[in-house]
Amino acid sequence: MPTELTVRDHASLFALMVVARPVTNRELRDLAGLEVSAEIRRRANQDVERIATRKRGAVNTHQLTPAGRTWCESALVAGRPDGAKFPAGVLYAVLDSVGQYLASSGTKFGEFFKPDVEGWIRAVYTELTVRREPGSWVKLSALRPWLEDMPRGVVDAELDRMIEQPDVQLMAELNQRALSDQDRKAAVDIGGEPRHLLRIGPA
Repeated sequence: MPTELTVRDHASLFALMVVARPVTNRELRDLAGLEVSAEIRRRANQDVERIATRKRGAVNTHQLTPAGRTWCESALVAGRPDGAKFPAGVLYAVLDSVGQYLASSGTKFGEFFKPDVEGWIRAVYTELTVRREPGSWVKLSALRPWLEDMPRGVVDAELDRMIEQPDVQLMAELNQRALSDQDRKAAVDIGGEPRHLLRIGPA
């Protein structure tokens, strides 16, 4: 018989629900003060896979599966679990209000909980530069694989929009001979010029 999920398991699933995209434990700690441990994954996935974990470079990313989203959608209106006290009880009260709103307004789960594309790009950039100097240049060919769940056109439009911000720069590789086929394919076209490198940080 499956082990009952704990309040911490619930909170982990709800955190992944809110982020609505692959996320590292480092980012989860910053966003929600928790991380998805092997034990949490084991309990959450014991009867059906609710959390998908994938290796990205040297770290893992975690994301809700369709079964995980279904669980969260049901849990939103399931009420407070027996024994859930303060502060967890407040969380369930808030979630219940969200669930009731979605049901009464006809808003689909995926329309309400969807990824913040800019936040996703910034999070990936941070992950790729965590052991480098602040404001390092990152190849778009290194960034793209982390964002493969998002349509390329959406990512490109967001990058185009982000360069209007003072801390974001997109640059073409000056040494064109150094570009690989992967680098060229990953470039984003800005004003008719392919840009291969991203930098986020103070100028």
